[in-house]
Amino acid sequence: MKKVKFVLSPMKKYVLDGGFRGRVLYTKYLEKKPLREKTILYESYHGQSMTGNPYAVFKYLIHHPNYKDFQHVWVVQDYSVIHDEYKQLRNVRFVQKESSKYISYLATAKYLINDTTFPYYFQKRKDQIYANIWHGTPLKTMGIDIKNRGKTDHKNIQRNFLFTDYMVSPNKFTAEKLLHSHDAYSIFNGKVLDSGYPRVDLMFQANKEDIKKKLSVPPDKKVILYAPTWRGTLGNEKDESEKLLKDIQYLKEQISSEYTVLLKSHYYAHKFFEEQGLAHLCVPNMIDTNEVLSIVDILITDYSSIFFDFLPSKNPVIFYAHDEEEYQKERGTYIPMDQLPGPLCHLLDEVISAINNSMTIMDNYRDRYKKFLDEFCYHDDGNATSRFVETVFEGKVSDKLFQTLSNKTKILIYCGGFLNNGITTSVTNLLNAIDYDKYDVTVLDYGDNDKQEKWNNVEKLNKNVRFIHRVGTWNATLSEWYRHALLLQRGAYSSSMKKLLPKKMYRRELERIIGNTPYDIGIDFSGYSPFWASLIAFGDFKKKSIYLHNDMGQEMNKKVNNKYPHRQNLKVIFSLYNYFDNVVSVSKLTNEQNKKSLNKVVKNMDRRMKYVINNIDYEKILAGREEFSEELVINFKNKHYMLSISNDHHNHLELTGYRIPDEKDINFINIGRLSPEKDHEKLIAAFSHIAARHPNTKLFIVGDGDLKKSLLELVKKLKLEEKVIFTGQISNPYALLNKCDCFILSSNHEGQPMVLLEALTLGKPVIVTDIPGSRSVVEGGHGLIVENSIKGLIDGMEHFINGEELFEKQFDYVNYREEAMKMFYETICLMENQIG
Repeated sequence: MKKVKFVLSPMKKYVLDGGFRGRVLYTKYLEKKPLREKTILYESYHGQSMTGNPYAVFKYLIHHPNYKDFQHVWVVQDYSVIHDEYKQLRNVRFVQKESSKYISYLATAKYLINDTTFPYYFQKRKDQIYANIWHGTPLKTMGIDIKNRGKTDHKNIQRNFLFTDYMVSPNKFTAEKLLHSHDAYSIFNGKVLDSGYPRVDLMFQANKEDIKKKLSVPPDKKVILYAPTWRGTLGNEKDESEKLLKDIQYLKEQISSEYTVLLKSHYYAHKFFEEQGLAHLCVPNMIDTNEVLSIVDILITDYSSIFFDFLPSKNPVIFYAHDEEEYQKERGTYIPMDQLPGPLCHLLDEVISAINNSMTIMDNYRDRYKKFLDEFCYHDDGNATSRFVETVFEGKVSDKLFQTLSNKTKILIYCGGFLNNGITTSVTNLLNAIDYDKYDVTVLDYGDNDKQEKWNNVEKLNKNVRFIHRVGTWNATLSEWYRHALLLQRGAYSSSMKKLLPKKMYRRELERIIGNTPYDIGIDFSGYSPFWASLIAFGDFKKKSIYLHNDMGQEMNKKVNNKYPHRQNLKVIFSLYNYFDNVVSVSKLTNEQNKKSLNKVVKNMDRRMKYVINNIDYEKILAGREEFSEELVINFKNKHYMLSISNDHHNHLELTGYRIPDEKDINFINIGRLSPEKDHEKLIAAFSHIAARHPNTKLFIVGDGDLKKSLLELVKKLKLEEKVIFTGQISNPYALLNKCDCFILSSNHEGQPMVLLEALTLGKPVIVTDIPGSRSVVEGGHGLIVENSIKGLIDGMEHFINGEELFEKQFDYVNYREEAMKMFYETICLMENQIG
């Protein structure tokens, strides 16, 4: 039955899931179909129109004798946007977005021209040429610069930029803002063509008489164009559109009859106006905006980039930002609104007054206008399209090309889910200590927006770290899907399975995520995800490493709530270790233990299996020890509690609190995830004996996890509710750790416990069970190692209570960190002695 399900599942998905079927078809074209050398695919505003920069390039090429034998393919959402004059041309084709024809041309057209983005499954072939000519100089913030945004909303734009060969820009400001705001500046492997926007040429070249006829504007009338940014949201389109209608009607009533007022609106507003029978007030979407600008005498806008395109006309611009305060709070602008080259109005009556005094606008704003022309419009001479064609199609050398790719060693690293655990602490410390003058670091991420725990931890990272968030899913053939499914079932242990590994699928997926950026070093720092392990194992790197944060044999057999959470995943990952140059444990003794556990799995073990000790951020630890705030301490039922923020909902806070240790007590503390390998049950059982003998003892348990409920029940059963304090997760555990007297770790297996290093940095006495990971930290006189049993823990706590010294020498955390970074650079980053 399982075999039948295995065979039928992808076939069923292929039949029922159009998206899956499209990706299989796209992959087939990528792998099997040759490029169409003289075919150009154009896409403007996701196929919603034939306008903008792609349209300007198309108009130039369609009439150019050197390109008469080229095939021009336009992507459209609906055939109604097609211009009549191009419908019958033999060398122009129209394909609907997401159709099989679209997928075919996206995979096989030699030239790709877009002013937004291609879909998530797009990945540029080696010999395709992708020119992204973005749709405007940004006044409003973009990508990660937007104040209130989803953390990963920019991910498909970033991905498209990383595939781009030519980012065509009207000015250096635009290229820099687009690349920086999409976290791509130093990893962008294409070229910036700073040569001006082709679409601005259309304003110079348009037949004004013809445009006025199309828009039913009398020849003797002056034109005011109102072109606001869309600020509505899905679901409240009507409210935004109704305001626009009222504004337009009021303008028409109040201004002189010498003017005709036109509205250039967003798709949703245009649809509303059509439904009201008022479409004549709007500029049709199929007429190019820059051609419309050729007849405009006064432009009214707000945060739209349209005014940059309009400036070369040297006509007045009025900025009507009725919601500026709210807009700046919610999104923001790169240039303060009161520094723009025209009057800033917040009321419609102010706009009308400015229109009535339009003759003085140019006088009043002459210097600012010139400054903007010099800074943003220095290429706007009507020849931007020809410069674009000469560079992109004819390969002419241009002094207007530049690159932003850094020459630093580039590291691509998967860190895990950034949950509250030791792996997150370890990788945070590492990424905050790397020398960013030498290394450019990119973190791979699943791109989910919904885990606040994750984003709280991400905020702690060095700001030089960039993220690439995965969007979408695999491009793969049906054969590759089957072979991948086999790997997830069996691992790659047998020679036959190794031959079946869909290595090309994994390389293709990594490329789909990271684009054309060349990375030197690939690191799977987590070591628990078959997906990321397979991508990095078969990725194109000079050196590849995977981390082992624990005794992996023990991890494979770890049982949580009667389930083995890691068994199947680790079965797959173990079989991939031989495709890495380094299989890296986090301590010497853990490495020795892993060598024993994996001796039948890893080849060339002595060369491949190494160790690099975890890094520590001792400045943060030492600073955190003093963070008890008097203002946040409350007295409740004669006990002192420290309050901490649980959730910040902008308008109200949710607070939690935990007991503060009493100096009269002997306070033991354990910090760690409430997970089986930490064995809090053993610790609590041992402490119950200590509490019976020494009434003034307390045990603080910091952390959260799957076993919290059962541990609370155990404490209740042993009548230790007043003695064992569960604090839950604490954002800064160092203050509490510093207030306690002795740190105790009861784990059954560990890699190299970060909490031990933190306790030692604070000079705390430590007691640990005798396991390799803990022993590697404290042996040599840094703490007391006890038998891994209830009796061992009892003996250790008695030693401390009786005043016996638990350590012989202080922990040198400065020297330790230097050694940790030295090992990382030498083992992970050096490009020599790689395994083939």
